[in-house]
Amino acid sequence: MPLYDFECAACGPFEALLPSSERNLPRACPACSQPMQRLISAPRLQSMNSHQRKAHETNERSAHEPRVSQGHSCCSSGSCQHKPRADGQPPALKQQSGPRRPWMISH
Repeated sequence: MPLYDFECAACGPFEALLPSSERNLPRACPACSQPMQRLISAPRLQSMNSHQRKAHETNERSAHEPRVSQGHSCCSSGSCQHKPRADGQPPALKQQSGPRRPWMISH
């Protein structure tokens, strides 16, 4: 749950841990019960460790710039063996020789 900043006119600012779904609901000050306003503040990136900061950056990047695969991992050198056949059919699957599950012992 995120930590939100609020300010009461009588008591001053304080923080509250709330579910995201309740962020826009009206709140009353826990001390004096007067209505209060939610404050918008800058994220506290300085207090995060570098691993958390990197995770946030990756998440933000993937939201609008997802990485797209350019091919098979075996094809990075340009020697792709997944080429279509001359007759237009997909490559045939490899046939397995010998027992299908050599690790299984029959009873």
